[in-house]
Amino acid sequence: MNTPMLKLTAAAGILLAALAIGQSAPPADKAPAAKADAPAAAPTAAPQKTIFAVAFENSTGQDQYAPAAAGMGDIIAVMLAQQDGVRVVERGRLEALTAEQARSLRGLTGEKYAVAAGKLLKADTVLTGTLFLVQGKLTVSVKAIDIATERVAAAAKLATRPEFIVEDALQLARDLAKQMSIPLPAIDPAKIDTMPIASLHFGQALSSYYAGNLNAAIMGFMRTVDLNPDFAEALFWSGMCYSRLGEPEHAAIDLADFLQRDPNSPNADVARKLLADAREKEKNSTVERLTPADLIKGGPATMPAPRKPADNAPVSSVRE
Repeated sequence: MNTPMLKLTAAAGILLAALAIGQSAPPADKAPAAKADAPAAAPTAAPQKTIFAVAFENSTGQDQYAPAAAGMGDIIAVMLAQQDGVRVVERGRLEALTAEQARSLRGLTGEKYAVAAGKLLKADTVLTGTLFLVQGKLTVSVKAIDIATERVAAAAKLATRPEFIVEDALQLARDLAKQMSIPLPAIDPAKIDTMPIASLHFGQALSSYYAGNLNAAIMGFMRTVDLNPDFAEALFWSGMCYSRLGEPEHAAIDLADFLQRDPNSPNADVARKLLADAREKEKNSTVERLTPADLIKGGPATMPAPRKPADNAPVSSVRE
């Protein structure tokens, strides 16, 4: 057989082999779908975050805004914790630090203190902020700092009034959450009101105090101490409320308790002045006071007069 014939025979053999292989392979639409039989991928877990809020800095130059600065960060943190996978470390945990850990925070201020304290409390995000005045309006600026990188993960700012501390904390929390890709669900105020978080009730009590609703503020501060007996600052503001209501006996009790628990507080000097004033007024009071002996005997027949509603009406809720 000549060479051209050999080449033709070989080519025909290759073609027949290819056809045979093609016939033996299953059709494309009947090929096994390995991926279809694989188990479905598990849903992505919600981001896990532990948030710690330091007391915001009061840069207004006015002491009246100090409690708003103290409570705003806590309330924002509580709002953020409404998202699944987010939890809050309360600031009271700082009191449980060892002496060595506490020394490591000395001398630190601002964001450096916030990050260092967050690390000690095993948080991964810390909230820090400032209150200042812009053209006479109170402005709140807040940052969420990633502790591992010490970089700002989110930031927000708004102008407000102290009596709107809770409502505006919610708005700031939503702004921060959106930037951190943890959008908040719809929040039920009734659910928040019953949450056993002392700092939340402290912030709500501050709102009532600034709005002039002093009886509601006192109830909020009492609830705060019930939830966290170490929350001494609530006693100071409760004493402030009683002082404004003209009840020096109650004011003296709370202020004395506050000074015993936290004698080095920034509010200690004010508390001592108020306590001295309350005790002086108490000496000159004509109101009959119950003693332990009175309680044993059943007490006097007459009951104390109810509180006067004066200086206790809430201000308008319309923002300026």
